[in-house]
Amino acid sequence: MRALKRVEGINVVPLIDVVLVLLAIVLTISTFVASGAIKLDLPKAASAIQTPPQKIEIAINENGSLFWNGKEMSKEELNIHITALTIDSSVSILGDKKAFFNDFIFILDQLKRQKIEKISIVTKRDV
Repeated sequence: MRALKRVEGINVVPLIDVVLVLLAIVLTISTFVASGAIKLDLPKAASAIQTPPQKIEIAINENGSLFWNGKEMSKEELNIHITALTIDSSVSILGDKKAFFNDFIFILDQLKRQKIEKISIVTKRDV
């Protein structure tokens, strides 16, 4: 009869693998959850002026023409209007499905340079 081999330690390699997978999952999820904003309770002032954020529509038609709130303009004119926007401005982009992707990227690039985060892309619901 053969004697059983004596166990002199615990194999921790599988445990390390499980812990590393759990760590990777936690780190991945935490990047989506983090808001990155500092929560402040700002003091109130009677003389404070509430400025409403601007709502802007930029449209691109199938010919590549650019429109600022319905008014046609060149890329240079559009760039001048975008540089005048504030960070709180809200911009909606309307693009024809046959429009060039390059024009769409130009608009997004100019908005990101101004650090504008409130960008919406307008689409039509497919019924």
